[in-house]
Amino acid sequence: MLLKNYAARILDSKRFRVLWQSNSFGLVVRFLPRSAKEWLKTFYRSTLVTPTIIPTVNGKAEPWDHAKPILSVVIPCHNHGQYILEAIRSLELQTFKDFETVIVDDGSEDEHTLKVIEDLRSEGIRVLQQEKSNVATALNYGISLARGKYICCFAADDKLEPTYFEKCLCLLESNPGLAFAYSLVQTFGDENRIWLTEPFDLRMMLEYNHICATAVLRKVIWEKIGGFDTLMDGYEDWDFWIKAGEAGFRGALIPEILFNYRRHGITLNRQSDRKSQGLIAHIRNNHRNLYSHPEQIKKIRDSYCDIMTPQPFLNLSLKEQYSDSKKTTAVIIGSMQKARAAELRLRKVSSSQLPGDLHLLLLSTDHTSYQDDESSRRVSDQTYVLPRFLDSHYWFSFVVNLIQTRSAKFVIMSDSTLIDEWTTALRTETSARIVDLT
Repeated sequence: MLLKNYAARILDSKRFRVLWQSNSFGLVVRFLPRSAKEWLKTFYRSTLVTPTIIPTVNGKAEPWDHAKPILSVVIPCHNHGQYILEAIRSLELQTFKDFETVIVDDGSEDEHTLKVIEDLRSEGIRVLQQEKSNVATALNYGISLARGKYICCFAADDKLEPTYFEKCLCLLESNPGLAFAYSLVQTFGDENRIWLTEPFDLRMMLEYNHICATAVLRKVIWEKIGGFDTLMDGYEDWDFWIKAGEAGFRGALIPEILFNYRRHGITLNRQSDRKSQGLIAHIRNNHRNLYSHPEQIKKIRDSYCDIMTPQPFLNLSLKEQYSDSKKTTAVIIGSMQKARAAELRLRKVSSSQLPGDLHLLLLSTDHTSYQDDESSRRVSDQTYVLPRFLDSHYWFSFVVNLIQTRSAKFVIMSDSTLIDEWTTALRTETSARIVDLT
């Protein structure tokens, strides 16, 4: 007990806080073993970070001109022809289809890459070309010509899970107080591990980047903060998130593995790590006022506000915005365990009782965290764990929108605490047949 009290006194001291916020301490932390880093992060969050209470106001949904795609995917590419087709394929598998793809050829000289890019251009994909520069310049070029309300910066050698766009956009459209959304990350290729990205925290962002570069962000944010720093030849996304946070913008984490980051050879991130000292110095110089006066972060946090809207899916309600399974669709609603059990039962039912081409979508209302639910660490393209990407106020609206946009014929209620509340309302709002399996 005495040791614990002594440790608490040290952690609460001004000297320790100054040390934590110093550049030298951040550099030391970078070279610690991963287990030690995780321990320090947990200690920091539980001891030094005060939870932020975010006020909520009511706002009005702004309609989008559907003559333009609501999302633009910008892909910088330099000699990644052997991977880009996999990246494009993961885009084609997205459940949400209302996006444009913009490839920025950053001075590729590899003949195979040039041929692949030209083939993609002939298929109707928009291709921009520039002389060899860097990722930041390529991204700024692509985003400047993008037509979408939202932007996703996507590397040519990575892949996305099918519901990534849909869940990020549902989160952002239902809360205009958020500027960007992102997920947990699975690395693959030369390395296979889960990167537990963290909820956005500007104070922690000054020490290390805890957001993946493939976040979905509002284009207006990029416009307001002046885009990516083209002098950053590496860590450009880290600098961008600090700049966004410094301007008062914040993002939200969807605690599911929806982004797959390829590790192979000398990647851009590994090149950046080799020159990290100079890049970090540049970041600190870009934001020297914030590093010198971290007390400003409290004022920034005080400006945060969630915005509730009465029409959260106003711009996401068209059938043509979603993939058409060409099958009879049924939606299962319930806890994760019961919904999966119902799915297994239904798949065993003979085609004489149910359509043989039945396509099942699972909606779970569990309030379990990512770490608590081992079975859903990688959710399929048919699973929606509602608490992970939506406020509970919007669950019913999302269910109705899902049923209508996917032309679902059946809604199967399975051990949900919301059965009594939702059953009657669903019969009123949709034409789907309600089946109670409880």
